[in-house]
Amino acid sequence: MHSTSLWQQMPSSGRAFVRFWGGTAAAAGVLAIALQVMGPPRGEVAGQDIDVPSGDAGAAQVAKTDIPPPQVDLLERKAGANGYALPQRGANGRVARQVYAAPVVDVPAGTAQVALLIDGVGESQALTQEAMTSLPGPVSLAISPYVSGVEDLMQQARDHKHETLLSLPMQDGKAGTDPKAPSNAGPNALGASLSASQNMQNYQWALSSLAGYVGVTNAFSGQNGGEFAHSAAFTPILTDMDKRGLLYLNANPAASIQGGPTTATADVAINTDTDIVNIDIQLLKLQQAARHNGRAIGIMGPLRPVALACLRAWIPHLKDVGITLVPVSMLVAPAPASAVAPSGPTKPSGDMHVHLSSPNWNNKNSLQSGF
Repeated sequence: MHSTSLWQQMPSSGRAFVRFWGGTAAAAGVLAIALQVMGPPRGEVAGQDIDVPSGDAGAAQVAKTDIPPPQVDLLERKAGANGYALPQRGANGRVARQVYAAPVVDVPAGTAQVALLIDGVGESQALTQEAMTSLPGPVSLAISPYVSGVEDLMQQARDHKHETLLSLPMQDGKAGTDPKAPSNAGPNALGASLSASQNMQNYQWALSSLAGYVGVTNAFSGQNGGEFAHSAAFTPILTDMDKRGLLYLNANPAASIQGGPTTATADVAINTDTDIVNIDIQLLKLQQAARHNGRAIGIMGPLRPVALACLRAWIPHLKDVGITLVPVSMLVAPAPASAVAPSGPTKPSGDMHVHLSSPNWNNKNSLQSGF
């Protein structure tokens, strides 16, 4: 005798019900597996691009949520030696150290502040991309005048709310006093062996290598320029920086500078050409300096994979010990209430368009300017 199955005994409406919900469950399972494989959407990693405004810096800074591109009124009307117009003070007291600063970070009462500058950015494209996208916006970046693809580099920094400083190349060690000694800071480095006019020329060449930066530093691929950056011969250059509306950060904690209110000296210099243990020790030293003094500035360079890994582990820990990460500009040159409100065009107009080949130590730059 042939027996019928349970499925056959089920009425047609029951079989339709089972088919519908069975198919729905299967589709949900496939979707869940697909989402697990795909992971979270790109560019939405937790902790990326921190830009919490603060009321302490005034209404203009509160409203600031991004970093603008190079501003017409903050640039001279002619191209400099390396292609870009040199910075200048703008109308209504606007200055580069405030306009191009990263968004102000809210600092809770009683919380210490720490700022961090990474130099050597742009030397490795892959590592630079990882640093810009994985580190929070308040981490400031120092860029060498010798790097290639500087326009894309600056735009990427702005997109991720990282303010930038220009790394000023300086002869270090014997190269600073002996004209025959080789320089590891490139052919346009400043140094004690050069005349005042040559140093000013090299300095202005560096300033014209990029546009849209808040200031200058002597941190250059892990170097700090030796004694020249703290000598009387460097004073005219510091004076010129202030006239142009730039801040200056000295990368040598052991040597103070005789600068104005928009200059500062790093509290800790972290050498990245070492192992993870020593990098972590220096980060702890920076953390302790911030808690002891209420604020501290660290410089780390050059950019290395192990250093980036240390930073990504250290930064989230700061809030647990009562420290707020802020941009360098917040500690060196905080803006008054009305200094950063946008005015005029946000990008250089067509009569200021500049085409610049990638800077190279051994080749001349090709420059086509519409000034």
